[in-house]
Amino acid sequence: MTTCGSIWACPVCSAQVRNHRAGEISEATARWDRAGNTVYMATFTAPHDLGDRLRPLLGTIADGFRAVVAGRTWTAMKKRLGIVGTIRSMEVTHGRSGWHPHLHVLIYVQGDMEAAGLASMVTYLRSRWRDFVVSKGYRPPSDQHGVDVQRCASAEEAGLYIAKTQDGRSVGNEVARADLKQGRKASRTPFEILDDFRWSGDCADLDLWNEYETATKGRQCITWSKALRQILQAAEEQSNEEIVAADVGGDDVAIIDGETWKAITQVPGLPAGLLDAIERGGLDEANDLLGRHHLGSICPPDLALLSKD
Repeated sequence: MTTCGSIWACPVCSAQVRNHRAGEISEATARWDRAGNTVYMATFTAPHDLGDRLRPLLGTIADGFRAVVAGRTWTAMKKRLGIVGTIRSMEVTHGRSGWHPHLHVLIYVQGDMEAAGLASMVTYLRSRWRDFVVSKGYRPPSDQHGVDVQRCASAEEAGLYIAKTQDGRSVGNEVARADLKQGRKASRTPFEILDDFRWSGDCADLDLWNEYETATKGRQCITWSKALRQILQAAEEQSNEEIVAADVGGDDVAIIDGETWKAITQVPGLPAGLLDAIERGGLDEANDLLGRHHLGSICPPDLALLSKD
């Protein structure tokens, strides 16, 4: 009934935006693969402790990656190894050790990369990442957990990157669809935290959600490096708002007049409850719900149009 375009904090808009982003990443990666090129995924994490605030952690992760891919050394390495660009995505979970923000980065390489080239790239990434993290006052990340690099391909067939991988997601989904992921072991995604609060009412979960929502507001989530869209022949980037504003299908089930809708929005949780009622029992259950709140009934679109005529 309404959209906000938030990729971080809105379960509805996030799913739509991330699905769109995942699709375009997978399609572009498939074209790159069919042309005989390769893609690597690098995951960047930093040591953290219970009680560390999310906002500075996010800043460290984001600034750290920018430091890694800046300067003459990286420029020379890109040219030598045929690296044409990157797509990076920030992901956040929370567990026993507190907030755990980390970056998933797709590294697009022209042609194939020899073992010596891959080794030099991994060594460079780990060294630069470790130096930056330590400079910000954090413990030095281990080679195993600080930067992990893997090749995305496991077969030669064209279009591999839009096929499902072992965890049930395409490469595009692995980078973009953080809303689909479930936290490992005792860790939770932000939407899992929000859902836990919905059922338990635990104020500690509400505090975590509020911190997450505040820390991520205005921060970019999925970023393509300069000129990569043109290199991968991807369409011009749409804003989150443009994506969620697009018509995604569905059926009109009711018309709500302005005064009734205004009254509905004044009752906390009622807009979502109205959608649930319609999905469960159609207009009859929706009108029963509105009746309990002493609000006017709603009618099917065809009757609403007839009343206007």
